Amino acid sequence: MKGGTMITRLNYCLSLVLYLFFTLPARSQDKYPQHYFINPLDIPISLAGTFGEIRSNHFHTGLDIRTDSREGLPVHAAAAGYVCRINVSPYGYGHALYIRHPNGFVTVYGHLSRYYAQIAAYVKNKQYELQKFAVDLYPKPDEFTVNKGDTVAFSGSTGGAEGPHLHFEIRDDKTEDPLNPFLFDYSVADGIAPVIAGISFYPLNDSSDVNGSHNPVYMKTVIKANGYALSCTGGEVEACGCVGIGIRTYDLARGAENRNGPYSEVLTDGTDTLYYQRMDRLSFASIRYVNGHVDYAAFKKMHETFEHSFLQDNDKLDIYRKLTNRGIIRFSKGVVHHLKYAVSDFQGNCSTMQFDVRSAAAPASIFHDTVKYRGTINWKKAFDYRYRGMAIHIPAGAVFGNLRFNCSAEADSQRTICPVYHVLNEYIPLNTSYTLKLAIPASLPDSLLRRAVVVQMEGSKISAVGGVYDSGSITAHPKTFGNFSVMLDLTRPIIKPVNIYKDKDMSRTAAIELQISDNLSGIAAYNAYIDGRWILMEFNPKKDIISYTFDNHVTSGRHHLKVVVADNVGNTNIYEADFTR
Repeated sequence: MKGGTMITRLNYCLSLVLYLFFTLPARSQDKYPQHYFINPLDIPISLAGTFGEIRSNHFHTGLDIRTDSREGLPVHAAAAGYVCRINVSPYGYGHALYIRHPNGFVTVYGHLSRYYAQIAAYVKNKQYELQKFAVDLYPKPDEFTVNKGDTVAFSGSTGGAEGPHLHFEIRDDKTEDPLNPFLFDYSVADGIAPVIAGISFYPLNDSSDVNGSHNPVYMKTVIKANGYALSCTGGEVEACGCVGIGIRTYDLARGAENRNGPYSEVLTDGTDTLYYQRMDRLSFASIRYVNGHVDYAAFKKMHETFEHSFLQDNDKLDIYRKLTNRGIIRFSKGVVHHLKYAVSDFQGNCSTMQFDVRSAAAPASIFHDTVKYRGTINWKKAFDYRYRGMAIHIPAGAVFGNLRFNCSAEADSQRTICPVYHVLNEYIPLNTSYTLKLAIPASLPDSLLRRAVVVQMEGSKISAVGGVYDSGSITAHPKTFGNFSVMLDLTRPIIKPVNIYKDKDMSRTAAIELQISDNLSGIAAYNAYIDGRWILMEFNPKKDIISYTFDNHVTSGRHHLKVVVADNVGNTNIYEADFTR
């Protein structure tokens, strides 16, 4: 009996996939070369992250390939071509390499510990020439040609990596759009179906409700022999009016604990497909629209990712393959809607969930918002508002739907030099930044005003937003709503030597390390000199460490080190020490 229900479940998934395959634009491996690209590592592919996985403010644009918690594994060119870009950054991909191939695709390799010898020498020469650690280089096509399988770098955990792994991408060379590497015949051993962990319901107007509530309703799931089901008693939900549905789902792989993103999600109502999304291609131009695709408030408050199975007004993502009424369901006239989710990974493992939602004859109540708002943001138009020394400009398309605007101010605290302004709240998503201009007291001397910085205040947490001072006000460009004010940063950055001190013998030490930090506005720049000559110091922001690895720029003998660190409002600190080598 148990086997029979599993066969029924698999048959449903197979039937649905075949239907969508033949009635919609196919995922079309025909468009992408098969067996052209090889595994960039010498070990079997095991994933720490999948293409299209939802991260903070973006979708993941490649595969995170495990390196068995090790660094220094050889990274090979996935196919013949030439190195077209080398990017070194303390953030993001860290040490990254881009290879252009003659078939119209570019492969990307990120979080590298170091480059292959000739490439590393080229990068280092450029860094010294530009006197910068972070560089973005574009070698000529004939400078670094590679064959399939050539070692081009070594794996690591640089940039934003939380642990050792290789970030690997395949991009369309013409559009620079990231593509799902699985479309190119990459595969992993995977027999585990995605998990459906929760379902959410969203009343979309004042006359809509779910189980009598005008607020989002979240429900957990349980797994049964024939698929997932709602854990609530009876498994039935009652709704009225226009309602959207969301899902919390993730994929697992054998032998791994991390939660990856699934490949496709389908929501059907009886025989009708309401919503179908598939992770084949992404665009950097629209990647922040992920903030409207997810339940942003749940993401921020509960640290859980519920994806909307319906579209917001301002949704320009290109992951949707079929939509009926933008995925929105109208519940009326006592009809029972037989809804079903099917969630699959690329290997074809599929999980399903069926649940019924009964249409209420009438809403339990009509929602009446008693808050007095100061205006309405039309998502299609720019919005401007002035209030007690604050001016705000929200560009067209910055929010995901029409929004009632509100703001307030309270007296400045002992730490701020202007009122604290409350602009909506931090749980409302934005697609792009907006302009916030705050007036500050003209009584302060110009020398102090130049040290002013806009800050965002959420509870006890204070973070710098930045800002430019001009003619009695400071202008910043926040990417979130929340509470804002202005503070003065009058403190120099901190420089703490890690392994060097005055007159130390560094002969048996491989590198000089110092820790740098700033209390408010953040580090803007650092430079280091030995005997008056600039030296290359790498920056690791995860540890706030800058380090210089001894090389031919420093010979044996006595030397003088000078390190200069500046923050974003111009405060500067200097550390100096003599040492021998």
